[in-house]
Parts: sequence; structure tokens; C-alpha cells
Amino acid sequence: MELSLRRWKPGQLLLGWGSYWVGLVGIGLGPAIRATWRATSLPDGHGSVNAGFDNGVLTYEVIEESVKTWSGTLPFSTAMLWLIGPPLLLWLVWLIVRDRPATRERSVASVANGGAGALPAGEGPAADFHVRQGERAGVRTPNP
Repeated sequence: MELSLRRWKPGQLLLGWGSYWVGLVGIGLGPAIRATWRATSLPDGHGSVNAGFDNGVLTYEVIEESVKTWSGTLPFSTAMLWLIGPPLLLWLVWLIVRDRPATRERSVASVANGGAGALPAGEGPAADFHVRQGERAGVRTPNP
């Protein structure tokens, strides 16, 4: 099986993004998640978790038995670049290298204006075609 970005479909691109985000959370936040799990599993009053946002910096700390076991700070701009940057670059590369159909689909406007592939002008209704008032089918709506 050949893994070529050129042949990816949109669903595979979305799967790639999801895989990246799962890996980012697992690698980047894995230690914080484990420390948070331990602190919240302790009896009441023996563990705490603090998170904050101040001056464009995200902070997170975990305290177990009055000891800071995990602490992290990250500028918000860096967090957004890690979150959005690689998937955006993957999408741009995919747009550039993907296979495109050999023939372009014609727009409806070009066909309607007599472009290539337009239908020829048809004939009008038959001269003896008349609908009398009594022959019309009644139109009923399902919920009057």
C-alpha cells in the first residue's frame, strides 16, 4: 500500500489532522494528565490542580500532599501555533500536490449560454395540446 499525500482524499486529510492532535495531546499533555489523575484520586484536601491565563501565558500546576508535582507554562501564541500550524501546513501541501481530474467540469452558466455540451433548442408543445379546466389534476397537500 502506497502512502502518498498526492492520492489522499479529504477524509484521509481529516484523519491525519486527528492523528496529529491525538499525538500532540498524548506527548505534550501526557505527564500533566497523569499528574492530574493522581492528584484528583487522592482523598479530599490532599491534592489540587490550578490553571490560569495571565498576560498571554497559560499556566497549569498540580499539587499532591502539599508538593508541586507538575508545573507548566506556555505562551498562548505558541499553543495556537502547535495546535493550528502543522495541520494548516499539511492542508496547504495537500492542496498543492493532490491529483486533479484531467477534465474540468463545465459550469452551468457556460452550458446555458450555448457553450460546448449545451442541449440543442427543442420544439414547443404540440399544436393540439390543450388542457381544459375540468381535466386538470387537483393538487393536494399532505397537511392542509
